[in-house]
Amino acid sequence: MYQDVFDDKKQTLMRNYFQNELATLGIIKTHKKNDWIDLHCGNSSFAIVLKGKVVKSMISSQGREKLLYTLRPGEIFGEMNMLGGGSLSYVCRVKENAQISYVSKVIFDRVVEKNPLVYEYLINSITRKFRIVLLQSTNNAFNDSRGRIAEALIRLAACSNNGDVEQDANIISTVFTQSELAYNVGCSRVTVTRVLKIFLQEKLISIRNKKIIINDMDTLASYTDRVQ
Repeated sequence: MYQDVFDDKKQTLMRNYFQNELATLGIIKTHKKNDWIDLHCGNSSFAIVLKGKVVKSMISSQGREKLLYTLRPGEIFGEMNMLGGGSLSYVCRVKENAQISYVSKVIFDRVVEKNPLVYEYLINSITRKFRIVLLQSTNNAFNDSRGRIAEALIRLAACSNNGDVEQDANIISTVFTQSELAYNVGCSRVTVTRVLKIFLQEKLISIRNKKIIINDMDTLASYTDRVQ
């Protein structure tokens, strides 16, 4: 359903370049699960996830969290502040033990002089993130709680790892707690629990090894009012 929104071929090329080439020029650090990443780099560098997964969120002044997206190996964060100047406060938490390469803007500028295609990869990263956040916003505007959760599950499956051996089964390859799903869709955890129970009873989804599998994509989508 999201084939026209997310270009997996471009995303794969971007991931491979960042992970296997550009990351080797940065400073590599390891982070443990549930660590909060200190974004000390400001506008002078950006980060490439080499191993594990990192979730990026916004936190309100009252401590409420809005989960934006999950970053997988080969994906990056900090590039918008580095290229656009200024800053927008966000937090990054390690979801699975991670290894991250921090690449300085000085090195990045040198690489771009030799390979302008790197800019295209950065634009692809920024565009993909913008579309994810835009879809979250329209989902909240167009749907009730059941529709929000259905739409979020469909989107998360579409954004899952291409290399997951069970991808054909519409599996969400990242394990999300019910609280994290609530942060993602803007509903309470109680509401997420109730709706997931309904979807399980209707056999629209199933859960294996804590991962959600979509069994009936069309029926699940019928709960949603989505962008054409």
